[in-house]
Amino acid sequence: MIGANASMYYRLDFDRIKGVYYPTTEQEVIAAIAHARLNGLSVTPKGGGSGLSGACTGGNEERVMLSSLQMKKILRVSKERGYIDVQPGITPDKINELLQPIGMRFHMTPSSRDVATVGGLLSTDGGGNDAWFNGTMRDNTIRVKMVLYDGSRLTVDWKGVKSNDAELQDRLNKKKVTIHDVACSHGTMGFITELRLAIKPETNEPLVGAIIEFDDYDALGNFILRMIETKCPVKYSEAIVMVHEDIREDLRTPLLIMQFPEDFELGFFDSRIRRLERAELERLKDFRIKMAKRNPNTGMQVSLFEDYGFHDWNLANLQHTIDEIESVLMSHGFAPFAKYGHAPSKWYLGDNGPTYGLLMHSNEIKPEGKTGQETYRAVKDIVKKCDELGVTPKPEHKWLYSDEVKKARIQDIRRVIGRGFNPFIFEPDCASDTLSSML
Repeated sequence: MIGANASMYYRLDFDRIKGVYYPTTEQEVIAAIAHARLNGLSVTPKGGGSGLSGACTGGNEERVMLSSLQMKKILRVSKERGYIDVQPGITPDKINELLQPIGMRFHMTPSSRDVATVGGLLSTDGGGNDAWFNGTMRDNTIRVKMVLYDGSRLTVDWKGVKSNDAELQDRLNKKKVTIHDVACSHGTMGFITELRLAIKPETNEPLVGAIIEFDDYDALGNFILRMIETKCPVKYSEAIVMVHEDIREDLRTPLLIMQFPEDFELGFFDSRIRRLERAELERLKDFRIKMAKRNPNTGMQVSLFEDYGFHDWNLANLQHTIDEIESVLMSHGFAPFAKYGHAPSKWYLGDNGPTYGLLMHSNEIKPEGKTGQETYRAVKDIVKKCDELGVTPKPEHKWLYSDEVKKARIQDIRRVIGRGFNPFIFEPDCASDTLSSML
């Protein structure tokens, strides 16, 4: 169970895992980390395992695995001040189940919201199909408490850091450490023990569903750009860009499925928009979710590089951008199977600047006989091509491959706080030897 994760990287050497801990309190977290430190072992934090970067595996290091799954308490709620304090192992679905009686909601809806833990969601800066409207995990986090490799405790918010170690606090505040740095650090800084999350009143705004079908990818990309420019108030918007004929059914892609307020003036929405009855909307939503769980008639579905972030130029020229990426895929023997994702959506770049566009999942058909090393070479070539095209991976999934700005920032902070958490991520050349061995 401690090795289970949603990435491609699941071939683990369990002899290198020297301890597995399921703490329930901060003191138990401190004790587990102390054991690792005294035995010269690194520490890998783990939540629900729904992430796709492979960071929660710990690579091939001799390590201690530290799970948050028994730290799932609600600590306090303030409806008036709009926050809830929780331990890191609770899920968004569970939080909202407990908030429902008081008419409040935690607005985070990743597709894995029944499994993903809030500590893991902040560590990967997870989003969801409402990130355009409600932001990513960092936008919904007010403060976070952490334990470092040396046992020091930190409280990090948007203003800076507080610590039981005054010198450490001063050094980190001189580096202007905030929640931006914890977000998407992939378990490389410390173990999160508590989060204060923003909650808002539940709304019952009447929504209507709609679908727009496009002639080609460029038309889809430019329509999404127009939605962003006009700050279109869609509450749900998913693109189905491409679907293999083995599972396409009656869909005509590319298309957008949307829900927006009933009283929204359509404005630039052209005559191609078609309103959807509730049953048809739910059918399309269900189809979108199940695409990732289906296989072609021959071969197997695999996601080599999930969440391509198209924005600005490469979104306006979506056909060319996708064609370039597919040429790399096919040169390695992989065939396109399904492309879909949140549009418009929001995510952050390595410099902590927000950007908006299409976060497209891309799944491929893997031919029989491909070795892990061959598959990883395809991943690296895709990363190189995306860098050339200005396509940015959503940090939730793959920043450790190519986001040198974020990696340099975290390494700078680790020189102050210690390097005992997930060091494999900082190996030269994108941790290639480690990750390719785990495929």
